[in-house]
Amino acid sequence: MFKRTKVTDGTATGQGPDAENWDGKEVGFRKKSKVPGVMITQYIEKLPEGKSHPDFTRKPIALTIQEGKFAFFKAIVTGDPKPTVVWSRNNGDVSDPARYQSKYDPNSNEHTFEMPHVKPDQADTYKCFAKNEYGQAMVTVVLNVIEVGFKMTKAPQQQAEVANCNFKKVLKRRSKVVPKAEEPEKKEGEIDPKFWELLMSADKKDYERICAEFGVTDFRWMLKKLNEMKREREEEQAEFVKNLSDLKPIHINADGTASFELEFDLLDPSSSIYLYKDGEMIPYTKELGDKMKHCLRKVGRKYIFSMRDLMPEDAGFYQLDVEDVNMFSTDFKMVDFLVKIQEVKAMEREDAVFECVISAPLSKLMWFGKNMPLEQGDKYDIEVSEDKLIHRLVVKDCMVVDKGIYAACAGIKSCNAWLVVEADKGAPKGKKTARKTTRAGGSGTDLQKVAQEQQQILDKEREERKEKIKAAREAAAEAAAAEEPEKTADSGAGKDKGAAVKVERIDKTSVAATTTVAGDSGSGHSAGKASGGAKQDGSHADAGGGHSAGKASGGARKDGSIADAGGGHSAGKASGGAKQDGSHADAGGGHSAGKASGGAKQDGSPADAGGGHSAGKASGGAKQDGSHADAGGGHSAGKASGGAKQDGSHADAGGGHSAGKASGGAKQDGSHADAGGGHSAGKASGGAKQDGSHADAGGHSAGKASGGAKQDGSHADAGGGHSAGKASGGAKQDGSHADAGGGHSAGKASGGAKQDGSHADAGGGHSAEEASGGSRQDGSLADAGGGHSAGKASGGAKQDGSLADAGGGHSAEEASGGARQDEPLADAGGEPGITSGLSDIHAIRGQPAELTVKMNTDCDGAWFKDGEPLKSGGGISITKDANIHKLTIHSCRDTDSGLLRFVSGDLSTEGRITVGDVPEFDEDDLHKFSKPVIVRVGQNAAFKMPFQPQESLTVSWFKDGTELKDGGGVKIVREPNHSRLLLRDCLRSDSGEIKIQLKNPFGAVEATSQLIVLDRPGPPEGPVETVETTSSVIEIKWNPPKDDGGSAVTNYIIERQERGHSLWTKLGDVSAEKTSFRDRNVTHGKKYSYRIYAENPQGLSDSLETADSIMAGIMILSGPPGKPKVVSTSKTCINLTWTPPEDDKGVPIIGYQVEKRKKDTNQWLALNAINEPIEDVNYAVKDVTEGAEYEFRVSAINESGAGDASPPSAMACAKNPNMRPCFKDPEDFLVVRAGNSVRVKISYEAEPPPHITWLKDDEPIAPWINVINTEGMSQLVIPSSKRSDSAIYTIKAKNSVGEAFFDVEVRVTDEPKCPGPVELEQTVYGKVAVSWVPSPDQELDDRLYYVVSQHDSNTRMWKTVADRLFANTYTAHNILPGIEYHFRVYAKNDMGLSDPSQSPTWGANSNRVPISSNGVSSMEISFERPPSILVPLKVHTPPKGYQLYMTCAVRGCPTPNVSWYLNNTCINSDKNYYITNSCGVCSMYILRVRENDGGEYRVVAVNSLGKAECSTKLTVRD
Repeated sequence: MFKRTKVTDGTATGQGPDAENWDGKEVGFRKKSKVPGVMITQYIEKLPEGKSHPDFTRKPIALTIQEGKFAFFKAIVTGDPKPTVVWSRNNGDVSDPARYQSKYDPNSNEHTFEMPHVKPDQADTYKCFAKNEYGQAMVTVVLNVIEVGFKMTKAPQQQAEVANCNFKKVLKRRSKVVPKAEEPEKKEGEIDPKFWELLMSADKKDYERICAEFGVTDFRWMLKKLNEMKREREEEQAEFVKNLSDLKPIHINADGTASFELEFDLLDPSSSIYLYKDGEMIPYTKELGDKMKHCLRKVGRKYIFSMRDLMPEDAGFYQLDVEDVNMFSTDFKMVDFLVKIQEVKAMEREDAVFECVISAPLSKLMWFGKNMPLEQGDKYDIEVSEDKLIHRLVVKDCMVVDKGIYAACAGIKSCNAWLVVEADKGAPKGKKTARKTTRAGGSGTDLQKVAQEQQQILDKEREERKEKIKAAREAAAEAAAAEEPEKTADSGAGKDKGAAVKVERIDKTSVAATTTVAGDSGSGHSAGKASGGAKQDGSHADAGGGHSAGKASGGARKDGSIADAGGGHSAGKASGGAKQDGSHADAGGGHSAGKASGGAKQDGSPADAGGGHSAGKASGGAKQDGSHADAGGGHSAGKASGGAKQDGSHADAGGGHSAGKASGGAKQDGSHADAGGGHSAGKASGGAKQDGSHADAGGHSAGKASGGAKQDGSHADAGGGHSAGKASGGAKQDGSHADAGGGHSAGKASGGAKQDGSHADAGGGHSAEEASGGSRQDGSLADAGGGHSAGKASGGAKQDGSLADAGGGHSAEEASGGARQDEPLADAGGEPGITSGLSDIHAIRGQPAELTVKMNTDCDGAWFKDGEPLKSGGGISITKDANIHKLTIHSCRDTDSGLLRFVSGDLSTEGRITVGDVPEFDEDDLHKFSKPVIVRVGQNAAFKMPFQPQESLTVSWFKDGTELKDGGGVKIVREPNHSRLLLRDCLRSDSGEIKIQLKNPFGAVEATSQLIVLDRPGPPEGPVETVETTSSVIEIKWNPPKDDGGSAVTNYIIERQERGHSLWTKLGDVSAEKTSFRDRNVTHGKKYSYRIYAENPQGLSDSLETADSIMAGIMILSGPPGKPKVVSTSKTCINLTWTPPEDDKGVPIIGYQVEKRKKDTNQWLALNAINEPIEDVNYAVKDVTEGAEYEFRVSAINESGAGDASPPSAMACAKNPNMRPCFKDPEDFLVVRAGNSVRVKISYEAEPPPHITWLKDDEPIAPWINVINTEGMSQLVIPSSKRSDSAIYTIKAKNSVGEAFFDVEVRVTDEPKCPGPVELEQTVYGKVAVSWVPSPDQELDDRLYYVVSQHDSNTRMWKTVADRLFANTYTAHNILPGIEYHFRVYAKNDMGLSDPSQSPTWGANSNRVPISSNGVSSMEISFERPPSILVPLKVHTPPKGYQLYMTCAVRGCPTPNVSWYLNNTCINSDKNYYITNSCGVCSMYILRVRENDGGEYRVVAVNSLGKAECSTKLTVRD
């Protein structure tokens, strides 16, 4: 369970400061912190200098966490003196160390309050106090804990809430959306609560999609219920928030996260906000968005919920609640790719197409190109199919830079593919090729088929949901119907009790008994009369229930019973008919302000009274078997009736919105087809077919649409549409009419008469006229479709004298049965009726107008205008021709406008006439507008047309017959007295006719002008024809440009380029009348290209260039060169050479063209273009494949082109020649610090590839040493080296040609250890012998030597006095008395210096060698001695190419002369050896050891007292 913070006024244990340290009695001054939410109290008014009160630089962050997790708060405080920090909570103590731990990190200065394994009861408001002697700082932080397993509908802990008197939470509303695990078992067809939650948060444009998804088809019911639910929800939301707006459903962002947004203001900032997914609460954080999956951020008034690391299981239904009220709901769906995008290979300047199919409709995918989001624009087209399943990305005008990876992303699903753009090799260099019209790419599968299959699956699922809902409603209706008989007896007691029903005689030839019975009265709204037609047996057909203001009664049957009277919302009387057995049929109950009663049955029980909404009289037509068909209900202001079928039944009369007359036509068998409903202000008809039938006339029409006659004389269906005229069925050959489609019509829609005299069905609709059934040959009328009608709706009478059912509808008139042909008046239909009434018309001032009313009988009538009677005279003529009444206005005036009404007895029809004028233009304005507007390309063109202000005036602009719409580069301004058109940034293609049209109900007027956009002319028309070519003249010809740019071409400019040159030279220009040019400055045999420009006052056109070069004179080609010879081959190159042709035909050769042919193929491929000749007689062919065999041929090129080809060369294979392995620039010495990896890389060349072997000191290498062999390189790797890895490593490469060896010395070493103790000894005055114990590494490293540094008390500086000492002694010179000396000895190798060994101090009175005279005078002591070798030479065996040091130490007095010998040859003066002698240390250095450096080396030291020598041998290794 989600534990929320409880804020109370009391202080629980551990909440505030304790009595000892935090007495809480100190009163101070409130201070403001830089950190929001921190409360600071300063105890004294002025702080001492350098002191400060406590403050927080980082305050704890509120936390929502799951039960059992590790919760903690962190804070950083400042203050001088250092504050003491204490934590507490509002409702409980924090003294339990197992649950609460306070810690402090002195390094980061962070105070941490930790709660391991947090429990739900630890959810609370926590406080952090920081206090020193100058003040206190306090901050609060909230901890919310989510109990594991908590569900959204789980009841809160009511006992605790009641204990705290928090009844608001106790009475918390339960959500309608529950987790799937807790969902109750749904009944069949029950609507998911998610449906309503989504609708309340969705835009109106999404209602249809959501309804289709959940299978809801009754939109009217849905909208009504949704409005009720919205009002309730808004009242609940108003308790917590205000200004709820900008609800944005969940969507995928470019960074891979998903988010939804909304804006609102919390009335109480402490109100809690909760998030749910599929009814289950989910944890989130406000700050640590990078550590939790869900995050809710607030930016101003906007709240943004986001998720990262999306997975398929994240799909679901998300809700955001404030306290217990839902604010927003959204559905997060995942889609998958049924067909993924595929790799596309496109040529340069071609369009590339990526396409895919997804599993669910999605309005937009996210497209990426090379990790950048792509949008619709000049470079990219993003296309979506109508079903939103197929998505395409078109990369227009592909260039090489467009290649890369492109991706389509739908949520967390994505697919990607490469776009490979290949350069157009045939394009001329330095010129931009023309854009191609082809497209490359596509998925390679039938996407439409895949999408259709997926759409069928989606439609099937949607239909299943609809069927379930429909079945559930039908079951509910059946259950309600089962309970209805029990309530029938009580239904008559509503408003009229015991009403009598009088059965009238309908057939004039026979008299039926009048029976009066009492039945229940149904309630209904009716202002007219609705009755059923009489059947042959004397019974009446059912009177369809409708909204009627009259009387609705059942018809009398032959047996004396009355048929059912359809109940309706009636203000009149509705009664059932009496049956033969004396019982009454059911009288339909409804909302009625009059009387509606059921008929009494034989047993005396009353029948049910049916209900319906009708403002007139509506009756159903009777079938032959006594039953009546449904009378279609609709909103109609006229008369609507159903037609009767031959068998007595009538088809449905389609309901629709019509202001005219709509009726269905009767079929040959007596039935009538449905009259289609539609919006029509006129007459709509279908066109005639070959067989004479008319197609359906549907659509929005301001004229007349009728059914056309078929070949057999029948009319096709007249489709309903938006028409201001008349919609009727056409007559068939047999005299019948086809169906007249009902619609929103201000005219008349009637059924056509068939050959047998019957009428087709009249479709019911919203009609201000009359809708009736047609009469049949046998005298019966077709069914009149019921509708919301203010006219008359009647059923047709049958041959047997019965009346067809009159469909019930909203009618203010009478609905009765129709008349039969064999009797003057058939039953109720014998009364006069209006078959064609009036409609609203617009008449032009000064023009005649005629209004016609057609009756079904010859009867008189009167005309009225605005309630006043009209008579002939004063420009008005009233005539009558049999049953046709006409009113003619000879010249319409403004006073003729008004409401005209025709009245005949109880019948009437009306229509409004409006007199006005067709719009007009002023002559001056028209003349000014007709002048052409001339602009240049890129400029704006403006048109303005004044006119007189009028009502109902529509202004339209057209260009070349196409209407212009405001937007893009078109700006249309409509003012009351004028209209302006602005075309921005005109192009040449914008030239054309500009037309303005003014239109009102009386007509339209148009004015035209011309827009001329001036531009440079188009290029001259090609191709360029060569009229003449000789050795001295070339004549060319072309055609004028198709588009002169709006102004005449003045002249043409001709330029020429010689083949092989890049420079174009202007030759001259010619007048516009001349389209040819003769070039007389040509050289025989050379080729030239020409280009021609057209020029007009606006500038130069693009050029027309010759397709091929034109040669001056006859073509002379060179003979064939010599057969090419293969000089050498390799796997990447074949070198050729050849000899020039023996016969060049007297024309200089400018180069050669080389061709190649692969073995087993017949195609010769040119390796260079003719305009890029090879100037030399040798060529390196690099476009070869390793291992493939080729032959080559050569052609000589002169000014005329390439001549005959040479004989082909011998076959040459592209492979390297066999060669002995050899190594390329190897390194022979490598020093590595111990512990590091050793990598020895050796590059080699060999053919065939050699076998590589590595040896260590001539032994196989250890298994842990890795050898990596690649083509042309071998690498030896020692992962972690040791000193023991020091050795000479030998690589051996061997193939069939030979083998090669190479040695690499690897020295693994480390920084040396310091030498041992240093001793000082003076044996000679002014000299001190320095000796030391060798470094422990001396034996391990033969490259180790020593460095000696000296320090004296005079200079007080350390200086190096000896370097590269291989001995363990050194003699210091110039040691003066009275000065202190110190010596340091370092060991050094390739890694560097060791730590020094310090000598003892050498001073004036220390460490002197005592000299005993023994009675001998010191003057007699002699220090002279012959030379001696202190340190002899060592044996060296360096590798070839390595450096070498040789050293030895020599002593003698006087100083001996030292000479070096190699094989008994003195080398002191040889520059290959660097020889030094420093204080007896003799050194010889060789930079790179050569083979001839090997031999015996001897050092000879000679002075006046003697001679000393030492020798060694030097062996040079390969």
